[in-house]
Amino acid sequence: MKRHYLHLVMSLLAGACLAAASCSDSDKEIKAPSPNFPEAVSPTIGAGETFTIEIDPNQDWEASIPTATAAWFWIEDGTQKVWTLRGGAGPARIVIAAAELEEFDDNRVCEVTLTMGGQSKVIATITRGTLDRGFTLRTCQLDDYGDFIYNPNSTETGLTYLYGTEPAENVALTWPEGRTGFSMPVLVEANFEWVLGKLPEWLEVPAKTIGEPGAQLELRLQGDASRYPLDGAEETLVFTDKNNSGVSYEIPISIPACRDIFSVSGMSAETKFNTKAEYFNSMNGDWVPGSAMGSVQSIDGAKFFLFAEVTQQWGAPYLSAEAEDLAWILLTEEPWDSTPGSDVVQSRQFTVGVTENGGKARKAYLLALPAAVAETISDPYQLIDAEIRDEYKQYLVTTINQEANPGSISANNPAGMTEIGAAFEKLPADDWYIGEFGVRDGYKLIYTKEWSNDPESTLTVDREYTGVAFFDYDLQPMSGEESWLSVRKTAEGVIVDMDPAKDKCGGSSMANEGIAHIGFAVFTDADGRFALIQCIYDENYPIGGGGEGFEVKFAMPDLVSGATLVEITKENYETVAGGNTDLLASFAENLGMGVPQYMLTYTSAEPSNAVLEVSPYQQIMLMPMSGAEWLDYEPLSDTQILVSMAKPEAEQASYGMLQFMDGSWNMKCIVYCTPAF
Repeated sequence: MKRHYLHLVMSLLAGACLAAASCSDSDKEIKAPSPNFPEAVSPTIGAGETFTIEIDPNQDWEASIPTATAAWFWIEDGTQKVWTLRGGAGPARIVIAAAELEEFDDNRVCEVTLTMGGQSKVIATITRGTLDRGFTLRTCQLDDYGDFIYNPNSTETGLTYLYGTEPAENVALTWPEGRTGFSMPVLVEANFEWVLGKLPEWLEVPAKTIGEPGAQLELRLQGDASRYPLDGAEETLVFTDKNNSGVSYEIPISIPACRDIFSVSGMSAETKFNTKAEYFNSMNGDWVPGSAMGSVQSIDGAKFFLFAEVTQQWGAPYLSAEAEDLAWILLTEEPWDSTPGSDVVQSRQFTVGVTENGGKARKAYLLALPAAVAETISDPYQLIDAEIRDEYKQYLVTTINQEANPGSISANNPAGMTEIGAAFEKLPADDWYIGEFGVRDGYKLIYTKEWSNDPESTLTVDREYTGVAFFDYDLQPMSGEESWLSVRKTAEGVIVDMDPAKDKCGGSSMANEGIAHIGFAVFTDADGRFALIQCIYDENYPIGGGGEGFEVKFAMPDLVSGATLVEITKENYETVAGGNTDLLASFAENLGMGVPQYMLTYTSAEPSNAVLEVSPYQQIMLMPMSGAEWLDYEPLSDTQILVSMAKPEAEQASYGMLQFMDGSWNMKCIVYCTPAF
């Protein structure tokens, strides 16, 4: 019994222990805390940026992002890129990083999932934002003449031209003078890879049509010369994102009308020919065999018209377009190129020549009409009445003058004679001396200088003459050593020599001051007297020795700033010299020689619109040759130059000179240059 009782007590104690153990495990499960997930967030970050999620979990945790977004997002674990990160209870940071690769159109999204206590929750939805596109186009700056301005720092910047500071709203092609067509340089810059996807048919495809992100690209937008629209046009340039054709930028572009483009160049206002059909080249002062040449720029349909001035026995001369009256004029014209793809505006050469003249002087007028005007003319006589009608005078290209047949004696080089102070002309048929000496042809030869009998004064006699007789002012014969006149033969002809010191007669000056020496040389052949030359030596006769008619002026006087130009005269030369004795002496000397003089003063180192317009010349000399290195010039055309001046050093000359010369190095004009800045 006692044993049975003991066994029962032990069984009860064992059951109690089991019950106690069972209650302890149940109590622990009930006390385990719930996971404390943070509030979910939805931030947007930029490419290359990070976002930090602050957490304070109450148990072990695991953060993860989808591997599908691994190209765009990752979790930073120190310096490592991971897509799963684990940690224990307590404060922690989860840093999500976004790739630096920028995109313009696709938003990349990443979900961050936090797992703990057997539960998972999205605690962040992170969006990587798109980049805004940037696109600018700027057009080239234009100077005061409408031409493109070159970049003075092109070596450093790599840009050929200077561009506007603000983006252009449109592009307007232009045709600056001296260039070959419609064009406009532009500078394109964008933060995406772009392609010029659309352009007008009248625009040439540029050498480059694709631009890199962040790079500046110069494009020369050049009109297609074979497709210029006659009446102009406005269309659109389309720049497209190379990686998304649905995104584009449109820039309006225009081209001016070319219907009225018309210019004639290369011809002087007067085209002179001698009796041998040689034309006078004003640049070198010589008679040149062949024809004068010019060019006309226009659309198809421009037309030349010729009118000869016909003299009649009674009444005033009249203009004629009849073939027989124009037969002495030789006009050639380069044909229009009408082959497919040829230019809409073409520059064509033309020449003007004449036949030899055995009679009186001849004169004609050459007109060139633009296509729009020419198509309204069905008869050339619509252009003239007694003279060219006023509305058509603007189309006069040149006046053609051919000298009369000189008769038995002619000057080989009249222009050259002028440069050495000599002149030769034919006397009127009814001149008293012609009748008095009983000759058919009479001439006047004038010398003004000791060297006026240089080879430039060579004369040609059209026949073999048997003798020359000399007469003084009173028509008395001079022979042998008594004669102050003589004639010598050369390989090119004959030259008359005058020694005024031996003249014992003299006479009234042709210039009405001082004394001129006058005599006569009478030529004879087998049939008797046939020509006379009235020989005059007069130092005061107004020919040669200077630049008569030479003019210097500002090309655009109303726009000049920072520069002045003053003509030096007998009335103002002392004032202009301003106490400078060297200038005063130079002014006085050249005024005495009849050389035109001007004073060009710069009050700014960079004056505006100071281009000089000058008469034709052959050479320019800078003086003094040393000491004026601060002075220079640039010829812009045959009659325009741009002078540049710097501030002289202390040891340098305070003024310089531009000396304009003709082909024989005779002085035509002096422009004194003074920097006053």
